[in-house]
Amino acid sequence: MIKLNTAISIVGAGNVATRLASAFNASNVSISHISSRTIESSSTLADSIGATACRIDELPESQLTVVCVSDDLIPIVLKEINPAIPVAYTSGSVSIETLPKRAQIGVFYPLQTLTKERETILSDVPFFIEANSKEFCNQLVELAKKISSNVSIATSEERSKIHLTAVFVNNFVNHILYHAKAYADDNNVNFDHLMPLLFETIEKIKSNAPSEVQTGPARRGDKQTIQTQTEALTGETKKIYEVLTESIIKTYLK
Repeated sequence: MIKLNTAISIVGAGNVATRLASAFNASNVSISHISSRTIESSSTLADSIGATACRIDELPESQLTVVCVSDDLIPIVLKEINPAIPVAYTSGSVSIETLPKRAQIGVFYPLQTLTKERETILSDVPFFIEANSKEFCNQLVELAKKISSNVSIATSEERSKIHLTAVFVNNFVNHILYHAKAYADDNNVNFDHLMPLLFETIEKIKSNAPSEVQTGPARRGDKQTIQTQTEALTGETKKIYEVLTESIIKTYLK
């Protein structure tokens, strides 16, 4: 078991890597090396935090490497990293048991949507930690606590369920908003007028169950309004409206 140095390395230079690097840097966690698919992307992120851009075979052996790549690339990247290096990856859905065996492997999963361009405060973001040993798990928990006050241990099965729930809350909601804005733009509706409604929707479920605050024509069983609105839509937007309307009716009126 390697006792980790105070510095860490990061593999990846995308959304998650950029935001974690920024948070670590702001919390005085030293990041010594950045490696990614291209030296250009590695250098851009490394230069912004005073780290060294390197190839994946140049990562230091005696310190943690946080792997911030897409789910499909995790097993490929792990095979390229020296087996002696302790690693933690940031996926919500990839089980440790499905990955190549290593002496020290863990999960460092932030439950938040992250983008390069938007600075995100991580101090309240939930982090879910898992590892193949209690000692390594504790080390990852302590690292997470340096950037967040909301740190928990979760098994791969628990983390998978958390991630699936997050897909509904974030990814699907965002896609619905995409269709709403597209309809608004096509019909000269100022989408900014919808912002107070969107904010109130989120505020309501902070203190109430979603089932208690559902409103709208489907919840009321307003058949005429539903028919009129369905006829006004086309393509994928119409399909989404119909599927969600049917689901709401089945949930509350049948």
